[in-house]
Amino acid sequence: MSKSFYQKTGVAIENIANELYQLQAGDRVPNISEFQERLSLSRGTVQNAFNFLKEEGAIETESKGHLGTYLKKIEYPVLQQYITSSQLSGTMPLPYSRLYEGFATGLYLSFREKEIKLNLAYVRGSEERIKAVEQGMFDFAVVSRFAAEHEIENERNIKIIMSFGEFSYLSKHILVFRPGIDTKMKDGLRIGIDYDSLDHVLLTKEITEGYETKKVELPSNQLVYALRENQVDAGVWNHDEIIDKRYEDVTFMEIPLKNHHRAMSEAVVICQKENTLVPSTFKRIVEVAQIREIQKQVKEGQITPRY
Repeated sequence: MSKSFYQKTGVAIENIANELYQLQAGDRVPNISEFQERLSLSRGTVQNAFNFLKEEGAIETESKGHLGTYLKKIEYPVLQQYITSSQLSGTMPLPYSRLYEGFATGLYLSFREKEIKLNLAYVRGSEERIKAVEQGMFDFAVVSRFAAEHEIENERNIKIIMSFGEFSYLSKHILVFRPGIDTKMKDGLRIGIDYDSLDHVLLTKEITEGYETKKVELPSNQLVYALRENQVDAGVWNHDEIIDKRYEDVTFMEIPLKNHHRAMSEAVVICQKENTLVPSTFKRIVEVAQIREIQKQVKEGQITPRY
């Protein structure tokens, strides 16, 4: 048989193995036509690859007539042999808080344990991270659940592949004020706003509703500096950094908690909609409980951040 035949079959085997890895016994298996459309391969190539995985003992299926074919048994270790993911690239927020440092450390240690190279880049603003994933600059991104769901509703080419629970992204947002002024909203304040952060924009609009204020665009990670330099009077910020870095000269007020604020506190991982490699890789090597435990240990100073 030709070299091209083996190359196409190899691609089909890898991609089908990726998709199957995300299923479990009892789930419906996509049919040959669905795999054809997704992988842009011939029916024969897809059928050969599917038969190969069955012969290797990776899966057992059973037909339920017009209902389709279902997984009777799935052997994840066997499937792993045909999934080639020696490295992934991802992006997450700048690690300015211990919680972010803990998250980055958890990812680093999880990937290192499985000997998969992880290239992490730190990019400010959820909008920029989502755009980078859509454009193929990174395989995945870490954003808040709120930002991910908001953009999925706007039909962005992304999907959530793993969620880490409340307070895995941050503990809460607060409104911080320039030293020497009252910690309350009033007309005339200069408010710092980061238009690259979906969470930051929404919260700023909520806080300033009903007040006459001047919006000053700036990167959110420069807010404390801008406050100290009298460039702005107030702005929404992450409570974790204020506590971690002990900014004693910066005063703040609590932001009244609303339902969507909980989604802002949760970290999720996103990738392109059609990507099957990243979801299967995360499912194989990343455990939510382990990431949260490492976060906790980094935050409490029990282990040194590594990322």
